Amino acid sequence: MNLLETFESLLLSWRSVFPQQRSFERARRLTFGLLICLRSHLTTNAICALGRQFQDWSADYRLLSRSPWNPHRLFDAVIDGLSPLLAPNLAPILTALDDTVFKKTGRKIPGVSTFRDPLSRSFHINLIRGLRFLQAGVLLPFSTGDGPARCLPIRLEPAPVPPKPKKKDSEELWKEYRRKQKIQCLSQVGVRVLASLRQAFDSRPATALRQLIALVDGSYTNHTVLTQLPQRTTLIGRIRKDAKLFFPLAAQSTSKSKGRPRRYGLPAPTPQQVLRDDSFPVYILPCFIAGKTRKIKVKTIPIVFWRKGGCSLPLRLVVIKPLGYKLAKDSKLLYRDPAFLICTDPNLSLQTVVQSYVYRWEIECNHRDEKQFIGVAQGQVRSKLAVDRLPQFQVAAYSLLMLSSLLTYGFSRTDHFLPLPKWRRKSIRPSILDILNLLRAQLFARASGSNSKLTFDDFASTPPEDTNSSKLTITSDSLSTLAA
Repeated sequence: MNLLETFESLLLSWRSVFPQQRSFERARRLTFGLLICLRSHLTTNAICALGRQFQDWSADYRLLSRSPWNPHRLFDAVIDGLSPLLAPNLAPILTALDDTVFKKTGRKIPGVSTFRDPLSRSFHINLIRGLRFLQAGVLLPFSTGDGPARCLPIRLEPAPVPPKPKKKDSEELWKEYRRKQKIQCLSQVGVRVLASLRQAFDSRPATALRQLIALVDGSYTNHTVLTQLPQRTTLIGRIRKDAKLFFPLAAQSTSKSKGRPRRYGLPAPTPQQVLRDDSFPVYILPCFIAGKTRKIKVKTIPIVFWRKGGCSLPLRLVVIKPLGYKLAKDSKLLYRDPAFLICTDPNLSLQTVVQSYVYRWEIECNHRDEKQFIGVAQGQVRSKLAVDRLPQFQVAAYSLLMLSSLLTYGFSRTDHFLPLPKWRRKSIRPSILDILNLLRAQLFARASGSNSKLTFDDFASTPPEDTNSSKLTITSDSLSTLAA
């Protein structure tokens, strides 16, 4: 099977999501249109890409604003297809969580708020309008174990900011605003997403017995998330460098003391102090990071307690020392920032903790692909239901396409893809742009009625090793010819 056939077979599982066969056919057509259109990824351009601009297209818009279907069920096809790609021996399932903002220009779009631009300079903060979503993706390590991971989105949950009332509004409106602030904050949305994922994995025999490891940044490493983790779920997240930690409580004496019983022992050094203290042993771990396997220096404290994270929750502190790098071969050695992590499972191996968190970077790559190549949330919709559904629909299609590529061709590049340009010769895996180009080519080959095996021989050929052009030799004969 090629990429197109695998993608079509996975799309058939969406039939149970939609109430009618015709709704499923519209969703199937819209999926291909949004993926293969070359301009901005609007519903109108998707209709034109399919050649249906001269037919009635009103039902395609009502699919997102009126048709009753659950966006969460679109990701069931991805979760069901993970079984052949998961590590054997009931290895943990790695899941990365992160929030992102999709830019919008309209002020009256439901859910649009003003956020800080993450691409703005540290000395000059810029503001943007957009829609905030919380995304969760499952991380699939390289098939051989020594390579980059792939992140497949399995949830995209809206996380809008409740509108703030005016100063002169009634007290009831302010109470309702404060209530919505608590239930719509990112931490509560993250808890609901983790509970939904744990329930989805428990309902499938292939993943029911596997532990779920959630990889988050510092905004989700707080009391709200740590105290509401689902069963058989481990959290690995960043922590402040000056966090106040405590050692476990020593054996209590038989003498009774006044006051409340103590829950933890003496104060432990902060993560910053652990980094600078030479008395802590340094462990050297091989981890795949930045294109190759590197040796990472790590310090750890097996069991600590964090008052803000819950007095009864034992944590493992992991301090990753800065990694040195050079901008050029002869430049001076520079260092990246250190990383301070905590893990809610003290028995988890140090290698798993560090390598898993390094893999978390893949969800940032998902955000870039979704915004630049998939065009998530570019659609000009105004209905509250459509505003929430369209990004989830596009991300589900993107995840399904990535899964189709992994099931068909594996993690590495094959000869089925277009040859790489010279500046990308070291690429190990196909990018989403390579996958989209292959999907378009196979669709065009089917439309043209070509039954032969699709190749790119007519589009590009591998250049020779010496690609420098030959120098032009000017002689007197050539000058006389030009003069004539």
